[in-house]
Amino acid sequence: SRRIEPLPSRKGPKPIKQRPLDRTDYLYLACNSVVESVFTFHLMRRMWVSPNVGRRWDELGFLNGPLALWLLILFNDMFYAPCHRALHHPVLYKWIHKHHHRVAYPERGNVDARNEHPVEQMIAMALWYSAMLLTTQIVGMHAAVVGAHLAVMTIFACFNHTGCDLKLKFFGLEFQVRAHEMHHRRPDKNFGQLIMWFDRLMGTYIPYVSHED
Repeated sequence: SRRIEPLPSRKGPKPIKQRPLDRTDYLYLACNSVVESVFTFHLMRRMWVSPNVGRRWDELGFLNGPLALWLLILFNDMFYAPCHRALHHPVLYKWIHKHHHRVAYPERGNVDARNEHPVEQMIAMALWYSAMLLTTQIVGMHAAVVGAHLAVMTIFACFNHTGCDLKLKFFGLEFQVRAHEMHHRRPDKNFGQLIMWFDRLMGTYIPYVSHED
């Protein structure tokens, strides 16, 4: 099988030291597990109850299928990037977002991705749900898209917090782990979660450089 290459920052002769998890980390991870469970329940409920979501396979089409997934990824980052930037305001950063940035070179995957203040987690879930509502109003939504987007967000958020040099393109949307590593190294740049479109618009995008450059 083809192996994903490590990021250039992980290829140097000196190993990158990771901060061990402490009691606050475990507390936040436990709280976020509850937040995520409640949010996932609401997603599943919307899949099976909402009259605006198609559930039969013969209702799946281009608009409420692939296009809806594409827009959902786009709108989620459209909401997330400026909100993430706002969390770097000194007041909000000190009390909410600073905890997530105690790791400069994430590598524990899902653990580092979910290791954030519970308030931040609830904000992200609210933005995600708002993106879903907006997409549904524009092109409709099929239940398969809800599940697919949940998988996309979970898997890519995990990869964003590893040392894997993963790069993917999806009809003009480009995902790179490199971009999020640069955010952890340069917290004033690259606020997008999966794509960098809105960082380019905000003037906050920075390309990847090795930690030795």
